[in-house]
Amino acid sequence: MFVRSKQLDQLKSSISDSTIKVVYGVRRGGKTTLLEQLRSYLKRQGVPSARILIYDFDHPANAQQDPTQLFQQIKKKLTRDQVTYLFLDELETVPNYQLLVQKLVHLPRVDLYITSSAVSIQRLASQFPCRMVYLGPLRFQEFLTYHQLSANLSSLYHYLNTGGFPFAQEIRNFTAARNYFEGVINTIILNGFSQRNTLCNAGLVQQLALFLANHAGELTNVSRVVASLQDGSVNVSNKTLAAYLDFLQQGFLFSPCQELNLKTGTAKPTNAQYFPIDPSLRSILANKQNALSERNLAIVVFNELRSRGYQVFTSCKEHPVTFVGIQNQQRHYFQFNFSLLTDAAYQKTVAGLRRLPDDGPRTLILAKQGDHQLPGDDQVQTVSLIDWLMTE
Repeated sequence: MFVRSKQLDQLKSSISDSTIKVVYGVRRGGKTTLLEQLRSYLKRQGVPSARILIYDFDHPANAQQDPTQLFQQIKKKLTRDQVTYLFLDELETVPNYQLLVQKLVHLPRVDLYITSSAVSIQRLASQFPCRMVYLGPLRFQEFLTYHQLSANLSSLYHYLNTGGFPFAQEIRNFTAARNYFEGVINTIILNGFSQRNTLCNAGLVQQLALFLANHAGELTNVSRVVASLQDGSVNVSNKTLAAYLDFLQQGFLFSPCQELNLKTGTAKPTNAQYFPIDPSLRSILANKQNALSERNLAIVVFNELRSRGYQVFTSCKEHPVTFVGIQNQQRHYFQFNFSLLTDAAYQKTVAGLRRLPDDGPRTLILAKQGDHQLPGDDQVQTVSLIDWLMTE
């Protein structure tokens, strides 16, 4: 069983403290496995099974429970005078789960762990003291460790098409992988809409997902997507499309990268690029292998930045740069190119980075450097994509 060491260490360091531990991310991303590993660790530390309570709300028998009744049920099972470790898996399926959490945090000697596949679970952090642990598909470094591969472009191509979903790592052919990911997508669609008590046009959701995958990294908006779908004889309103787009984001299948005005620091609410949570989703949805292209590799860069804790934006036309990462209120500019094969192309790109309106760090990431030696620059760090992915 592959160990996500960084996230597991985060949870270990928070055992029995006053925070709610929330592990969140896309379905089938390894959240349940991570908490199984934590429970194994607790048992090795001498915690008896009777003090470890597990509720799997993905199970039909546990879904859609009344939070008040559920609280009473949990309360009866707590161990007196000793800490009970309470694990609530896929809590977002419980209606009004915030009420349940509010009741649980007032109980003494309860160490609470939650997993969720909904973006909205992050709101708990504004209501309660939480340790938020994001768990997405395997990052490139983790992928290499899992498969014992060297860090090179060949491995990166393998990663683009296998992706980082843990259970997909042992799938050996494209058809089986497609069937697996269709199951993941359908589960997200069905579970998401059942929680909303809303009728679901699954075909429309999949067409929207295909559009976003094919146009990953392109600025778009609801009106443009509607117009494109209508050109393909799909009749949909802006309101319906916006709801479905929000749904894909809430399930972590796609993440928005909004356009940021670098002078004012404001993001346009209507325009955004959209990136799939995993590069393999683009391959599966489009039913073709991912090439080592700038568009596909930009998906890897975007998701890596998010895994490193950045809020990620793109910039407006006046100051173009691939990504603007914001962390601890500081901007970091990332320009990504597949290659810059001439000194002139390099100098033009670096000059654009120098002209950005503040003194935030600037990084130029190149998938393929070319045969010539790039000159150094005091203001812009130039790094190969492989090296950048392997260091944090």
